[in-house]
Amino acid sequence: MESLLYLPEPFVTADRRVPAHGTSDFDYLAQASHTLNASLDYGEIVKGLLKIIRTAMNAEAVLLAVMDEQDQMVFDRALGADDAGLDGVPITRGTGAMGTVWQTREPLIVESVKRGKLSLTLERKAGLKTHTVVAVPLLRRGLVRGAVEVVNRRRDNTPFREDDLQLLVPLVEHVAVAVANARLRARAERRRLEYSLLAEVSADVGKSLTRDEALDRILKNLARLVPYDAAAIFLVDNETDTMSSVLHTGYTRGAHEKINIKSDEGIVGEVGRTRVGVIVPDVRKHPRYVNVRHRTRSEMVAPLVLRGQVLGLFNLESDRLDAYSENDLRLLEAFSAEAAVAIDRAHLFQERQVKLEIEKELRIARTVQEFFSPRKTMTSGAFRIAGANYPSLEVSGDYYDFFPGMNRLIAFAIADVAGKGVPASLIMASFRSILRTVAPYTATARQIVVRANQILVETVRPQDFVTAFIGVLNPDTGEVTYCNAGHNPPILMAPNGNYRELGSGGPVLGVMRDADWTDGRFVLRDEVLVCYTDGATEARNAADEEFGEKRFIESVRANLQLMPYRMCTALYGRVRAFVGAEPQSDDTTYLAIRRT
Repeated sequence: MESLLYLPEPFVTADRRVPAHGTSDFDYLAQASHTLNASLDYGEIVKGLLKIIRTAMNAEAVLLAVMDEQDQMVFDRALGADDAGLDGVPITRGTGAMGTVWQTREPLIVESVKRGKLSLTLERKAGLKTHTVVAVPLLRRGLVRGAVEVVNRRRDNTPFREDDLQLLVPLVEHVAVAVANARLRARAERRRLEYSLLAEVSADVGKSLTRDEALDRILKNLARLVPYDAAAIFLVDNETDTMSSVLHTGYTRGAHEKINIKSDEGIVGEVGRTRVGVIVPDVRKHPRYVNVRHRTRSEMVAPLVLRGQVLGLFNLESDRLDAYSENDLRLLEAFSAEAAVAIDRAHLFQERQVKLEIEKELRIARTVQEFFSPRKTMTSGAFRIAGANYPSLEVSGDYYDFFPGMNRLIAFAIADVAGKGVPASLIMASFRSILRTVAPYTATARQIVVRANQILVETVRPQDFVTAFIGVLNPDTGEVTYCNAGHNPPILMAPNGNYRELGSGGPVLGVMRDADWTDGRFVLRDEVLVCYTDGATEARNAADEEFGEKRFIESVRANLQLMPYRMCTALYGRVRAFVGAEPQSDDTTYLAIRRT
């Protein structure tokens, strides 16, 4: 019958017999001590200790179970029995010989298995026909570290007795020390591997890797620490309220076929909402589990959080029940933090690349725009014309030009497209072509405006209108015809500082097909004509004060003696001095004409 025996009194040599082969209990203990200290290899140490126990107990077989990282007792190895396929088989607390000593923390002797009710399934799986067993818990610092079970006497069925424990218990203590030391070494080695892999992942994230390359490295390094049968990294799309996998493995779908989940769906959705990682020991019992993979039995999910924002989720799945521990979750969270940085870095890198490409294209566009711009200064007869353009972005929506018109006339223009940047510059390039095509066949500014408007109405949207001031100069007489199409009125200033604004014309270009404009006329003698765009008067300083037309008039008056190009640059200098460190908010363009 079964009987539970308490740990006996300390072993005393005089009470023990010396076997016929001449090996005493002290010899076995000495052998055990030597084995324990002869190597650092856990397998070699335990094999030697089990061999000593088997010999000392004259046993058929010795079985060993140890506690795993989840503090679950599992079968480790056997000596004298077939342990193939038993590695890692869980021991049920309170069941069987080893499960019983785990629960009671006391040695167990079963003198006759036939007369007892002990479940010995594990022993049968090991190919043993059990008659008598003795089991001892591995105790270390008050904790159960495993159990040793001795099965049957060799060559006879003599039952194990209480006096067998006097030698078995101290021998098992050596096994407990070996198991505890191995556990400490394994933990130290695991910590070293954890730190090493995390450092490797951090280094990878710091390299110029693409997002998917970085995440793939993270996933592969994590697999060396936390086994999984399937894994996926999801990114959150706040606009569509969904999550899509950017990387997954172990699922039936193809590598490039995304897994899409609603943000409020499944365990992944729950973690995204709470920002707290979870372990699900049995997904079949979880009400929110979404069955994407039918073999999955347990799951672990951690959020990818950066600067307080959930970027995505890191999901691991296992075909085993209760496969993950709190330590596994801690590691997953650490790797998730690196994945979040990798994703953020990749996004920034991608944005930077896009920005660089745009800047490159803008520089090309600016070069093309400058190529088509007129010379800074043109002299025709007694008159000198010059202009200057200062874009707020890489390319400008402002435009100035001067070019030959009909006969010996000189056409000039300054214009501004609604908006700025590339779209405005494209419209302005088209407008330039229109003017240079129309001007040689028209004698007045109004005729140029009417024809340009007809073409623009056909080619641009209403919101893409153009304001323009167009003039035609006769360099022989100084006579000028002009037409102001909704533009800032230019200033015609006399040497004494008196001025008038040139507003004759009509509406903006590109909006109304049948609009009408009027011509304005004057003769340019000793006056200076200064044309400008609204960027020259609407510039603001840090106090949000506008430069305004009054300051602009004063600036023209202060620089009236300068030649046209020098005047343009001086006017812009006045604006920049007023604005200070504030960025230029709009394109600014000037054009000036005077007698030399």
